[in-house]
Formats: sequence, structure tokens, C-alpha cells
Amino acid sequence: MALNKREYSFWFCSLSRLTARTKSRLKEVLGGEEELYRASEKAVKEVLQSVPRVRNRERIWEMLLESRDEERIRRAYDRMEQAGIRLVTREDPEFPEKLGGIVDCPSGLFVKGRLPDPKRPAAAVVGSRSCSFYGRTAAQELGRTLAKAGVQVISGLALGIDAAGHRGALDVCGRTFGVLGCGPDQIYPRENESLFGRVAEAGGLISEYPPGVGPEAWHFPARNRIISGLSDSIAVVEAGKKSGSLITASYALEQGKDIWAVPGRMGEYLSQGTNMLIRDGAFLLTEPEDILMSWNLTGKRNFEKTKLSLDKNEEKVYSCLDSDPKSEERLCAESGLDSAVVAAVLVDLELEGLAVQPFRHYYAAKRDKGE
Repeated sequence: MALNKREYSFWFCSLSRLTARTKSRLKEVLGGEEELYRASEKAVKEVLQSVPRVRNRERIWEMLLESRDEERIRRAYDRMEQAGIRLVTREDPEFPEKLGGIVDCPSGLFVKGRLPDPKRPAAAVVGSRSCSFYGRTAAQELGRTLAKAGVQVISGLALGIDAAGHRGALDVCGRTFGVLGCGPDQIYPRENESLFGRVAEAGGLISEYPPGVGPEAWHFPARNRIISGLSDSIAVVEAGKKSGSLITASYALEQGKDIWAVPGRMGEYLSQGTNMLIRDGAFLLTEPEDILMSWNLTGKRNFEKTKLSLDKNEEKVYSCLDSDPKSEERLCAESGLDSAVVAAVLVDLELEGLAVQPFRHYYAAKRDKGE
């Protein structure tokens, strides 16, 4: 029995070794997904000759031939549905309109959960995997504030800044969506296993790669065009000169999206990418409200300075804390207090919500020092 229309679409969208451009060209010239499925070697290779930068046409034909297994396609389609994953193709009304005009638009999306609501604003929060404590804190606050204002938070569910942005949105029960470089049934990186489940429930996991496809290095730069495509604004929190988040920003620039960047210290590796974006014209992101104000969602926060009731020793230790974690030994040296006193004061400051211990025996200020 021949495949039905949805199964042909599933087969076509599952050709993960082909680029979106190659698949689109094959479908366009040959007349459709079923026509490609049944096309001869000669017809396929003639089309491939017209696609720029296509190499090893023989291997592509062999891959197509090998994929034409109707029973295997049906089994894979059934497993997808049983896993709670659905395929949304470009022909479906649900397919995001924002992606329709991007370069190399994906032929379909494999979705676990929901797709972003097109009637609500969406912002990407991206940055380095190897972020600083400051960067992680900033990204989480950014995700939290945006989500609280009703903005959908989109990122790539990677370690570091991505994960912090998702967690911030989840802190306030907001909508957040992870765009993956693997199938939506694959968890990568493993350290984010619990986060994957929470994001799927609060929003959705989205991928152009079918279930069963693992993470490949070349998948991640490609998925960044979808992150930016689904977003109205892109916020880069920390990035080195060759960070993948700069690829997202370049896609956003091509797509006409607003790019925001958090400034960093001169000369620091994680500041090089964001400072470069600002130099080249990105909007300066000093606080989450900057993005919200661009959409007229809210005004600036009205900070009220609160006089802290600290004793003499607490004031000495607190004055030494900033956004970069410091060891107890360093705090002893800077405050002039002995280790027992500093240890006791740090416990009190944590209980009062003024200090946080991101690493064992290292402390940072939890609130703005101006408050």
C-alpha cells in the first residue's frame, strides 16, 4: 500500500542529511514530495546540478534510494506520534508565518508541545555556553522579566546563557521555546535533561530534524536561523568573537530583526562579541525594560533606594561584594576581618537576600549595590 500524503511529508522532512535549500529545489522542480519519492536517478541528478555548492551527487542519490522504505517510514511515523511529537509542514496553517520569508526556510518542524503564539511578541535570549556568573544571572533576569510581561522567550536549550534565559521564563510560569540541533526526542546536552521537560510543558521543543536524529556540529549553526526567525528581537548576553550566538545575530540582521547586546568589560573574552555588536550598531541592552519599552509594553522600573540595616561587620563584607564571585579568603583580605567573622556575616547576608553562593565558598552580591 502506498504512503499517504502525511507520510510522504514525513519522509521528505526526515531527509536530514540534505540542506533545506537542496530539498526545496528538488521538491520545486520535480513537482512534489511523492514525485521526488518516485523520481529516477537521472531526474534527481539533473536537479542537483542546478543547486549551488552541492557535492557528491552520487551519495545524495544513494541516500534517497536507501530512504525509500515504506514500511520503515510508517513505523517511524507511528513512533513519532506515540512520543507526542507532531510534524508541522510549510503547507499547514499552523506553520509560523515568521519563518516563511527566511533564507532556507525549513520544509517542516517537528514539535513537542506548542509553537509560539504569532499574536504575542517573542524574544531570543542567546549567548555563550561557557558564561560567567554575571552573564548567567543577567540572562535569567532577562528571561524572567520578559516572560512576566507576556513576551515568549526563545533560545537553543544549550548550557550557559540559553539555559539561564529559559529558567528565567520558567520562574514566572512564562512561555519559553527551545529550538534544537537534534530531534525533539533527543536530550542534548544531558545536563539539561530536567529543563527539556519543563520547556516542553511550558512552551515547546522545536526542530527541523526528525525524532532519532542526534546532535551534529553542523546542525547548530543551521538551527540558529530558526531561533532568530521565530523571534521579534534577539538579545545577546555574553559572546566571544566566534560564538554561535553571533551567527544568530547575523541571521537576525538579514531578517530585519532588532538586535540587542549586553555590554561587557573591555578586553574580556566573553565581552568581545557583544561589544563588537554594539560597535556595529546593535541596541545597547542595560536592563530588560529596554526591550519592553521598544514594544511599548512597560515603562522603566522605578527603583526605590532602600536603606539597608547592616551592622558594622556586615557593611564591611557587603561593600566588598559585587557581581563577580569572590572567595572567602579574598573577602577576609579586603574587609580586614578574620575568617570566622566573615563566614558568619556571609550566612546572614545570604539569609537577608543580599548575597548568593554560586560556587562553594565563593560569594557575590545578589541585589544591585545601588539599592
